[in-house]
Amino acid sequence: MSDKLANLFGYPFALSKRVAYVTGLRPLRHVKVTGSTNADLVEQAREGNVGTAVLVADHQLAGKGRLGRRWDDEPSQSLLVSVRLPLQSVPAPFLVAALGVAAREAASQLATSTVLIKWPNDLVVDDGVQLKKLGGVLAHFVAEPTPMVVVGVGINMLPIEQQPEATSMAQCGMELQDSPTDRDRLLSILLGELAGRLENPVSLFEQWRGHCTTIGKQVRVELLNNRVVCGTAVDLSVEGHLLVRDDAGIEHSISAGDVLHLRRARWLGV
Repeated sequence: MSDKLANLFGYPFALSKRVAYVTGLRPLRHVKVTGSTNADLVEQAREGNVGTAVLVADHQLAGKGRLGRRWDDEPSQSLLVSVRLPLQSVPAPFLVAALGVAAREAASQLATSTVLIKWPNDLVVDDGVQLKKLGGVLAHFVAEPTPMVVVGVGINMLPIEQQPEATSMAQCGMELQDSPTDRDRLLSILLGELAGRLENPVSLFEQWRGHCTTIGKQVRVELLNNRVVCGTAVDLSVEGHLLVRDDAGIEHSISAGDVLHLRRARWLGV
């Protein structure tokens, strides 16, 4: 192997760097600490760096979740990665869904638990009592100078003691070796799954629907304008909106909001 390729595929994340190189999801850069991998790739895009890129960090100081919530992590205990992709002729919702489906598939391949998607962007595991959050997906859109989307993925590798509602790859049956190797295995599968879906988008939304645990559930959705919609989640639209039918039979198309799955007894007021 040449010195150039040796540096390109160097430790850590050597396996993921190879997958990124082969699939065209490159360059893949690793940093120990940053504010936010999403924010870094967004800033670079706004400065004119509009190519595809992957950024993975051991620790984020200012990670963000959905609706601006803070994402806290312990160094090297989560897979924290963002991917920047040009929009071009591919709709933004497709790219976001592709990352979510790829992340679910990657986690499923290394876990013994069944990993599902809770709308709009959570990776969850049903322990029989409640849905526990394994990870999440968050997108940022860049309009200029070139339309781009940056999609971040965070997946817990080790248990988070202060968050009993969360779970981790370790708790879901992944056999762990050491932090860089474990995260590299997970990321390499994720990138391979993502590349395949970018090349063949036909069945993407059916895969998303098939693994979305929210469909068919009684839900309470808190919207950004402080409105609340309660009803049955009946489907996803091709734009990725959640379709909820309320008691009056009115169907609501919801693009963003907090979703609570309701138990049947609770839904009936028991």
